[in-house]
Amino acid sequence: QTRASYQQFVNQHVDFPRSRVPNNQNYCDLLMQRRGLTRPACKPINTFIHAPAGQNLYDSTGTFRVTTCREAPSSRPRRCRYRASVRVTRVRVACNSNLPVHLEPTYLS
Repeated sequence: QTRASYQQFVNQHVDFPRSRVPNNQNYCDLLMQRRGLTRPACKPINTFIHAPAGQNLYDSTGTFRVTTCREAPSSRPRRCRYRASVRVTRVRVACNSNLPVHLEPTYLS
């Protein structure tokens, strides 16, 4: 169970090194689809951390480059569209057996 939760966390929130995509808009559209976050419905918001997953973090002392993808008003089921926001911030994750299994979205103001 813990391993499955960890793999789900990595799939949803870790993109390291950051995937090479021409621009941030295309990055979100592509990554959200590639990671299965547009089925069966468009996930409204998701953040990708551009750092290795193996770090055991709760409240990070350092900062990480992250991309937050928010569903755009023009988004429709099976044609999910996103807006990207790129920044450097601290993150908060929940861990189970020393593996991150959940990224706390409220910490990413």
